[in-house]
Amino acid sequence: MPKIVDHEQQRKRIAESAWSIIEEKGIEHASIRAVAAAAGLSPGALRHYFSTQDELLLFIVDYYLTRGVDRAAEGLVISHIPIKAAKEVVLQLLPMDAEKRTAVGVWWIFAIRSLRSEALQTKKDELTDGLHYLTKAVLEILAQAQLLPAAVDIQLETLRLAALIEGLTIMAMLRPELYASETIEQIVTLHIRELCSHGTATDG
Repeated sequence: MPKIVDHEQQRKRIAESAWSIIEEKGIEHASIRAVAAAAGLSPGALRHYFSTQDELLLFIVDYYLTRGVDRAAEGLVISHIPIKAAKEVVLQLLPMDAEKRTAVGVWWIFAIRSLRSEALQTKKDELTDGLHYLTKAVLEILAQAQLLPAAVDIQLETLRLAALIEGLTIMAMLRPELYASETIEQIVTLHIRELCSHGTATDG
């Protein structure tokens, strides 16, 4: 009887093989040929699932972002204190450990390639929209607790917080000796405190 192949499981195995190469050697080494070898496939067999490296990259981003969100949801306990909860959500979006730094490296390549790929651009827009959704949620946590000034521009502050997160992410990768996890946390804490209008901000 012919062997029955679970195609979705095979795609996941390919993504995991690609991720292992990325972690060990960098994304520039995750070619179709190298990933196929790591997954125990021929390049032709791998192209049955992903005809181009961009298709493979799109699947890797989808697979690992979903896995990362699931892991974060399992391990994250959000504080009942609004300002601490806001900070905890923001820190989840930053490269505070080795696995997240690897993911950021993949994201950079993905974002650059999205400039010339309509398929990748759609996913890039979806992901950046997700960042704005989460930063707006952070501000709403603070607003509902009446920690923000009444005249605050939520839309503008959403964009400003998203820009802070992206800026810290870039600098943490480029200058890790200056932007260690502890320093990033201090910057986030200061930003949130400055957003808030009165003394309970010192609880963060």
